Amino acid sequence: MRFARSFAWSFLPFAALLVAAGYSPTAPAPAVAAFTQGIITTKVSLPGNPYDKYLSKLDPAKGNLQAQMQQLAAGLTPAEQQKFQAEAAKLSPAMTIGALMLPRKGTIYCRGQEARATTDALTYHLENYFNNATNKGLLLLSSQSTPQTVNYTYDAASVKKTWQTIVVTAQDYTSKTGPETALVAGYLSKKTVYTLKPGAAATTTEPGQISDKPVALDVWTSAQIPQSLNFAHPVYVAEAHGITRLVVYFDKERKQQLVYEFASVQPKAITDQDLKIKTTAPVLDYAKDEMQVAMKTLALMMGGGPQPAGSDD
Repeated sequence: MRFARSFAWSFLPFAALLVAAGYSPTAPAPAVAAFTQGIITTKVSLPGNPYDKYLSKLDPAKGNLQAQMQQLAAGLTPAEQQKFQAEAAKLSPAMTIGALMLPRKGTIYCRGQEARATTDALTYHLENYFNNATNKGLLLLSSQSTPQTVNYTYDAASVKKTWQTIVVTAQDYTSKTGPETALVAGYLSKKTVYTLKPGAAATTTEPGQISDKPVALDVWTSAQIPQSLNFAHPVYVAEAHGITRLVVYFDKERKQQLVYEFASVQPKAITDQDLKIKTTAPVLDYAKDEMQVAMKTLALMMGGGPQPAGSDD
């Protein structure tokens, strides 16, 4: 059963490794050494989504994200509440749920072929480790409100099933790399535009779901950023260099968007401890326990609901 088609499961990727601002058009950029290890902060946003303005103010460092959300809601004036409700009513169910479940900020610790990403959403905390040399990873998901957790190992073949739910192929998309460049978090990045071909219909059309074939994507890459970090976001696209900024357009009017981008890049020494995820038993194997992983993950992301029968947690 492929839970990637669920609106909740579709937004798991965006948690895995999020992003931040630092984007600006540029003229010739100063030479920057290739990034091999250090800390990258990321940010995800939903331009035009009324929830985004408020949820982007949440700070995981202050703890209790749900309490912060309640404070923000209580601070709205009657006029602001009315405007918010009118704008929210125009959203598709998927974009509403996605806005509430999507982590906004993340941190990636990178050293050579290894990376660990960590981020927080309203209902869950996520950590994701991947070793590009062995093509194996470990993911931890824990509830913000209960002791509930799910931990599992995975391999490269599982990535598209677990979070890279948007797959860009030459069969479905045209691509064009133009002269446009930009500085993203200090790194010169080149823009490639992917456009869905006529007749390449989306396979996800049921109400409340997000299309796994967006109408278009703008992909910014830098030759100074490792291609191995591209596992971190929910889009699989065969780029030779690291993706620093990603804009996904879900509808023809381009009103439903998702933006993923690097906010800052800090080269520095990374220790074994920086890459370590502290798991609790049991640690599942996605290849063998796909159904159990999917059910427990969905329940946890939706607020730490009841466990499936026979659960060890």
